[in-house]
Amino acid sequence: GISMLFVAAPLFRPTAAPALRSPPPAAADSLRVCNGGQCGQFGGSLLLDAASALAGASPIAVTTQNCCGECPDGVIVRPCSASSYLTVDASSLQLALDAAAGALDAAGVSVEPGLREAFGHHHAAKVEEERADVASALSEYSAAIGAMPASVLQPWQPPLEPEPLLWPGTAWLCDQPGGALRGLVLREDKEGADWTLTRPPPNKPGPAVLRLHSASAGEEGGRPTLRAEYVLPAEGAVEGAAAESGIAELVMADDGRSFEGTLCGPGGEARLWRGARLGVGTGMRRKRRGAKPPQKAAWVHDSYTRRGRLLLAAGDEAAARADALAAIRLCPRAADGWSLLADAAESEGEAAAAAAEVEWLQGWA
Repeated sequence: GISMLFVAAPLFRPTAAPALRSPPPAAADSLRVCNGGQCGQFGGSLLLDAASALAGASPIAVTTQNCCGECPDGVIVRPCSASSYLTVDASSLQLALDAAAGALDAAGVSVEPGLREAFGHHHAAKVEEERADVASALSEYSAAIGAMPASVLQPWQPPLEPEPLLWPGTAWLCDQPGGALRGLVLREDKEGADWTLTRPPPNKPGPAVLRLHSASAGEEGGRPTLRAEYVLPAEGAVEGAAAESGIAELVMADDGRSFEGTLCGPGGEARLWRGARLGVGTGMRRKRRGAKPPQKAAWVHDSYTRRGRLLLAAGDEAAARADALAAIRLCPRAADGWSLLADAAESEGEAAAAAAEVEWLQGWA
């Protein structure tokens, strides 16, 4: 059984958990790594990352806890529902990899070929990046990605769902047309025909920055449109500032998560205006749409986004864009890949769409 595995691996010391202070048993399909207190000093964070990487696409979940209540000379690991835990030394990369492989073996999980090598390169790349050795960091990230088995290069998150293609009851995070202000919110007024753009303070809306009057919904190429008369600036403008009015035309994206439109002033000039959807209805559930990459996928996603940022800084926008798209394919609900794509996009339209996805992911559902 598991106790025999403990004895067979000299790196591990099986420890009988005291009745009152025993760490809670891990689930039958998980590996729990303590990452607090003294365990952190012995490499708990590195062991958590190594175990997450070596677990790969296996069914086992790798989790952590801030403190398990025990303070041995090492890191406490509890595989699955074992009644005893392992105490390991993870103070270096090789020790952490050995400990992670042994703990996974004790949990009945075999490490897939390539994972150990790939994580080693990933770790080395981060070290080189901290040293500001860009060439070595790029080489190590490329080696990490090249060594990854196909199983960890499959999507780790479900794709983003489209939003309802409706204007009523929605709210949008926008810039002021022309880009003078950021973090503004466009909301439909209670009457339904007018919309107001404001900079929201913590508790109640601030002065109106722009108003849309007599808005009417329509359709353009199968996408919802909103046409209204605009007034800019409205209440709250600097005293003596002249009001401007014209026609606003907004077109919602196919997925309903953003809009792009124009404000056509009295002289015929058109200003581009974009927004990302915040929510439907007046109330917003306190839950962000976006999500971090799963624990076991974080290092894979990180390898692409970190390499992409280095490539972008070096002037290779095309390669950075390819890494952004790879990261998005892996974890479409993580904002980092979209943010990289917004900076490395091959067109203004792609950059705007990616930036809108970042805003949508960081907004409330």
